[in-house]
Amino acid sequence: MKTQKPRAADGVDLKWLDGKAPSTTPSGTAFGVPWAQGEVDRTSPIAVLSGGSSVPVQTWPLAFWPDGTLKWSGHALQTDSGLSDSLTLSVGTPAEPQNPVSVQQSSEGVTVTTGPFTAKFNNGGTTLVSSLELQGKSHVQNGVLELLLQDGPDQGEVPGPRPTVSSFQGRVDSVTVEQKGPVRAVIKATGKYSGAGHDDFLPFVVRFYISAGATSLRMVHFFIYDGDQNKDFIKGIGLTFTTPLSDKPWDRHIRFVTTEGGIWGEPVVVLSGLRRDATAVVLDPQFEGEAVPDISEWPTSVSSEVDQLAVWSDYTLDQLSSSNFSISKRTNAGSKASFIPHAGFGKRAAGLGYVGGATGGGVVFGLKDFWEAFPRGLDIRGAHNDNATVTLWAYNPRGPVLDMRHYDTVPHGLDLSYEDVGDPDPDPTGIGRSYEVSIQVVPATPSRSTLAQLAAVHTQTPQIVASPQFYASHKLFGGRWDVPNASRATDIEKRKSNLLDFYVAEIDQRNFYGFWNYGDVMHTYDQTRHTWRYDIGGFAWDNGELGTDLWLWMSFLRTGRADVFRLASAMTRHLSETDFHHTGPYAGLGSRHNVSHWGDGAKEARVGAAALKRPFYYLTTDELMGDVMDFALQAGDTIMNWDPLRKALPRDHPNPNAPGRLRIGPDWVTLAGNWFTKWERTNDSQWLNKIKVGMKDIGSFQFGLFTGNGAAVGWNAATGHMFDEGESGSGSYHLTMLFGGGELLMEAMDIITDEPEFDAAWIDFCRLYNGTNAQKTERYGKAFNSGGFNNVGIRFRRNTTNVINFSPFHSSMPSYRLMLVNVSMITR
Repeated sequence: MKTQKPRAADGVDLKWLDGKAPSTTPSGTAFGVPWAQGEVDRTSPIAVLSGGSSVPVQTWPLAFWPDGTLKWSGHALQTDSGLSDSLTLSVGTPAEPQNPVSVQQSSEGVTVTTGPFTAKFNNGGTTLVSSLELQGKSHVQNGVLELLLQDGPDQGEVPGPRPTVSSFQGRVDSVTVEQKGPVRAVIKATGKYSGAGHDDFLPFVVRFYISAGATSLRMVHFFIYDGDQNKDFIKGIGLTFTTPLSDKPWDRHIRFVTTEGGIWGEPVVVLSGLRRDATAVVLDPQFEGEAVPDISEWPTSVSSEVDQLAVWSDYTLDQLSSSNFSISKRTNAGSKASFIPHAGFGKRAAGLGYVGGATGGGVVFGLKDFWEAFPRGLDIRGAHNDNATVTLWAYNPRGPVLDMRHYDTVPHGLDLSYEDVGDPDPDPTGIGRSYEVSIQVVPATPSRSTLAQLAAVHTQTPQIVASPQFYASHKLFGGRWDVPNASRATDIEKRKSNLLDFYVAEIDQRNFYGFWNYGDVMHTYDQTRHTWRYDIGGFAWDNGELGTDLWLWMSFLRTGRADVFRLASAMTRHLSETDFHHTGPYAGLGSRHNVSHWGDGAKEARVGAAALKRPFYYLTTDELMGDVMDFALQAGDTIMNWDPLRKALPRDHPNPNAPGRLRIGPDWVTLAGNWFTKWERTNDSQWLNKIKVGMKDIGSFQFGLFTGNGAAVGWNAATGHMFDEGESGSGSYHLTMLFGGGELLMEAMDIITDEPEFDAAWIDFCRLYNGTNAQKTERYGKAFNSGGFNNVGIRFRRNTTNVINFSPFHSSMPSYRLMLVNVSMITR
């Protein structure tokens, strides 16, 4: 089935990832759209239709073709509760928002206004969010980034002194405006955590997203660990703020929401269940969160003694595992009294809470991936006071301390455990993690049904996408595939679908969840113990081995499956944060698969490959992923210090022109992907020139892409040149085109058309990877073993135009038992 590439004039049909429009989009929504070369200029206006009517949209460039036209564009829609299930995007004049976002900057900070809603941010200090106001009334104040640091591991079972826990706060160094409307404002803050007795550390980046028409904001916080793993144990990290309260205590309400829409809701002073009946006239509105009648209208048997009732001031929701949450509460006696630990129980909380008054209003707050990235927590303190304090714990201090040390003190070897530990020793320096918060101010306590709806959109970002047919028409990310066709390759399509179903279900069945773990899967299965090899060296966490993330993204693009999109998104987040060193001695490199995500001594560029992060970035426009792709640009220099073959193939005599060494693939191909990504994002030719230097080198090598033992060549990061150091045609070239390398080169060669020697080397590699000894001898003068994974060679085929078609190896999953030939070989 052939899919014709659309023209810009035809418009782009869009839909919601889950098929139906959400009830509302409290923080707006953003998405990306690809364009054919030459179709849309960067200055072209873009319009969006919903239900036949134009809706406000903000547009910006994400990537460019070499001629300067748009390759990808980003779009933001405002907060709206009436969007249709299907939308259309096309070149045209966009509608203007009724209340456009206004951004004002001063020496004190940044103020964003959407009409009734105002957010104020400070330029420095530890109070990042000064206030959030609705109709001039402040509902949120003193937003601070909190960190609890413990100076040793948990030792609850050991008698004696306990480790000390210290409090740190995020100190803001700078605040910048990245977008200023009219539909969306993006405010970026950077800084480090600061506290007594410790140097400032844990650099962070925070972005706030505020949409036209919104009464809320979305916050994405990312931090990098640069502490001492033997001394700096994170006990808790999150966001805290205060919210003013003015209602009577029986009209103040607390709410928590479950993933199934269940509501745990109670007032600060409970009037139901008493020995004397307050009557339905009082109890019904209190249950619903509405103002109860004046106390003079209550039964005197209740009103006369209401002051004797317990005043519940403090509330805690703990999600300490992926399958259990608990709610506890305490009276206004504070630390002099105990919490009631059995106020509520359940399996999975949505991460949404509320505190406020029936008439005075309050704040709805949500923490994304609440149960998936456990331990999470929501705290409300002082709900009886004029100001309650809310803390959203991205890492809950009531869980075990974050112990980032390796699981053992000795290595266990490649031969048995498939582990590569030592030189360097396990070190978490430079790895990071993000979390996402939403805060919405409301004029009154929302109904229970409204809160359930808000939980669905605050804790799972609504996403707009195009159809698989549209994506297929653009051959995105080097893919050569078409959408599933029920009349062809039915057995293979079923196997592919079953494999996706299996991994979606297996993640939940095996609880591949947790603060560091969420988004990853296991590498290989232990059929004797009937469990994944979670404790066996290099067979444990997958860390994107063989391009697992690209397999998932390509599967989404050709099927449109929402569950696969979310699985791929979580994996991309994880790979780009937890498995990747953003700073420090391994900056730009990631860690090979291991029991601990950063524990393996094999530091590889391919883990942080920017080219593999592009699907997430371009489909969602996520600015943090853009930052991470820039961090990957450090890899070329860092490889100079960490030769990827330093242990497998020690180097006797370094070339003075090439003091470093790498493999053509996956190392140089990954670097080329990093440069390609930066080139298309900026249209800056310096990044293209780096790619062309390497292409020329490979094209000049006698053995082309079969150069070196295991594709090892000399490397000079200063010049970008590679050098043939001999031993070509020695074998072990099976990694050269894995990890998305083939897709990247196919995409690059479609655009970079003036390197014929490289093209010839590519064709030889495709033709001869599974070639006979006679064919290799005829071309290179010697026979050699390409290195296994013979099904890699099945990916290549020649079409009638003498161009090699690449069928991606996206079916490789962590367990090598599950490899199968990609259906694109058959459905093209």
